[in-house]
Amino acid sequence: MFAVAGLCVSACSTLTPTAQTPKTPEPIVELPSVALVLGGGGAKGFAHVGVIKALEENGIKPTLIVGTSVGSLIGSLYASGYTPLQLEQLALTTTDSQLTDFTLSNQGFVEGIKLKNFVNEKVRGQVIEDFPIAFAAVAAEKNTLKKAVFTTGNAGLAVQASCSVPNIFIAPRIPEKVGKKYIDGGVVSLVPVDSARDLGADIVIAVDVTAAQVNGPTDNRALTISSLSDFWGFLETNIVSPTNRSPSISRERDRADIVITPNVGRNSSIDTRQRRALIKAGAQATTPKINAIKQLIREKSTSKYATL
Repeated sequence: MFAVAGLCVSACSTLTPTAQTPKTPEPIVELPSVALVLGGGGAKGFAHVGVIKALEENGIKPTLIVGTSVGSLIGSLYASGYTPLQLEQLALTTTDSQLTDFTLSNQGFVEGIKLKNFVNEKVRGQVIEDFPIAFAAVAAEKNTLKKAVFTTGNAGLAVQASCSVPNIFIAPRIPEKVGKKYIDGGVVSLVPVDSARDLGADIVIAVDVTAAQVNGPTDNRALTISSLSDFWGFLETNIVSPTNRSPSISRERDRADIVITPNVGRNSSIDTRQRRALIKAGAQATTPKINAIKQLIREKSTSKYATL
């Protein structure tokens, strides 16, 4: 009997929980919101693709894309899920005829419907708010020149508005048929840094493809004359020359944490060879900025401890 009692005591003692030292919760690192701001610039906007390639090759993926004009076109595709390689392939193979629809109108001679449909097809019909990366397209109200930032709705329509160079493209209405008319965002915000800040970005990386380069300033009048036969040339007619841009445009760009200015020089031709050169220029301008971007991300990261 005593043996049985002893076994019971022994068994009960093995069921008694042992005291454990509570574990210190692992720190949870919250990464900052990183915005990539892609400015207007016509054919020079192919350099944006190179910037995106270089960033991703170095493990930097933005959480927000904000674009004006050609920047909104490339930015919408990237934000919708395109990889840098897919973006580059699309940049090298897209023809003017896929984007340009001429019409007779006293409001302009490019309708813009092809551009809208092209974007909507390439983003697989997604509305902006469903993009894997947050996205905003910057345009301007035609009558008031008030800045408009589109973060929801029809992606193709938002890009069409952002790219609608006055007197060349017919200004679309948003909402369609009944809304206000909108024109190219470059009129009010060529490199939309402030919009990225307003949308909550902790770090803003801005890409300005119109800035003066070491090769000397670009003669935009010559570019306009020589490039009016192609879609990218139409967008290029709205570039603000570095020597003529208003102080407010330059100040907005300079409010970015990092400014990337690809050395696109006098490139304006849009044949495949030139497109490759523009993409390469974007990558080359980004590489020297990588360490500074990573340092900024480290500095603005915050550690929080999990609570039970």
